[in-house]
Amino acid sequence: MNKGGRKFLYSIEDSGLYEIDDKIEQILALSGHTINELFIKLVKEKNMEVEEINNLLQMIYSAGLVLDSNSDETDSENMRLAALTLMVSQECNMKCAYCYGDGGEYNNKGKMSLETALRAVDYLIENSHDTKLAIAFLGGEPLLNFELIKEVVKYCRVKEPETGRTFSYTITTNGTLLTPEIENYLISNQIKTQISIDGPKEEHDQMRYFNKKKPSYTVVVDKTKSMREKNLLTARATLSPKNLDYIKTFEHLVDLGFRAVPIEPAKNLLSKTDSEIELAEYIRYLEYFKTHVKQGDFDVVNKMTDFVKAMGKIENAGKREYGCGAFHRMYAVDIDGSLYPCHRFVGIPEFCVGSIYQAQGKETEQWCNVDDRYKCSVCWLKNLCGGGCAYENYVENGSINITSSDFCQHMELLYSTIIDIFIEKNYINAKP
Repeated sequence: MNKGGRKFLYSIEDSGLYEIDDKIEQILALSGHTINELFIKLVKEKNMEVEEINNLLQMIYSAGLVLDSNSDETDSENMRLAALTLMVSQECNMKCAYCYGDGGEYNNKGKMSLETALRAVDYLIENSHDTKLAIAFLGGEPLLNFELIKEVVKYCRVKEPETGRTFSYTITTNGTLLTPEIENYLISNQIKTQISIDGPKEEHDQMRYFNKKKPSYTVVVDKTKSMREKNLLTARATLSPKNLDYIKTFEHLVDLGFRAVPIEPAKNLLSKTDSEIELAEYIRYLEYFKTHVKQGDFDVVNKMTDFVKAMGKIENAGKREYGCGAFHRMYAVDIDGSLYPCHRFVGIPEFCVGSIYQAQGKETEQWCNVDDRYKCSVCWLKNLCGGGCAYENYVENGSINITSSDFCQHMELLYSTIIDIFIEKNYINAKP
């Protein structure tokens, strides 16, 4: 691509963005050759010295822009278990309209026992080679089983010196059960806390409510006040047909004091017309982000974590064969100890991959590799988005390997915008 008289290259192989000169452009024009073949062609066809050719080829090979003659391997993320999501409560005190988990029950209502929870920790230790392990507490509403959470953390503290591992913790909660005791516990044990809240009161209460559609917004805001004032909470917002305004939602939650605000639409609720409106709002949100980056307003920018993560994927160029940790880096454990690729698959029998009471789960890495996904293997975005959410692919298309067309459209808009920002702000990877 050309911009302002300068030439840039986006490398599909390593997700890097590079500024190139005429000589490198000439070399890259000879695509489809190994590095040895390129050397021979350049010696024969180009007016370059052998030493200069060697230096240029070494630079672009190091950047992953050409293949070694024997190279057919990937430099992908380590594919080994490092995290568990514990479904500590498959019950919920709310009845949100868009819940994909059968009201938080995932077709199997109940709470996780202490025996199951501790065995899950042991399973993680036994089946991971990583020294840094992560546990996410989820539901349903996980704080309905708060005593169990405390026992899990206590057990992990004992296991850390015994095994040489360290544990980090996250929890996603609706926030309605927070108390000073729970708040102090979460803070003292450094449990990163995310609150499900959908923006302004009217929009939130139309989708997130208690039994008999009793509103929840005021309860959530009251219960989270102290932690928000300490800048300790992330908001997780879901857009619905009642509210598709990204900017309004983001600004409201930032004003409430949330330190970061990831936002996703509830795609299962959107009609074709809703999806068109949502796409227009997403484009407007991207421009909003771009404007704040240009202005250097990073207090705002850094709260837009979806976009910041996207920038990081280009800044830290590399291959990504998966859209997330599901199927290769993490499992979700249900209340009975069954294993699933992630929490969104819990309760779907065909995606049960084993049990914490078995030595090892099924081999699942091949289930969701981006190169096995329809359209993805030849897409310029494959090493950025990794093919998207396997669950959403499954719901929309009946297959984890057929990507959502809406998702692809969003990703192309997102990364085109990010690349424009990198070029305009000169945030370019070092020249190959």
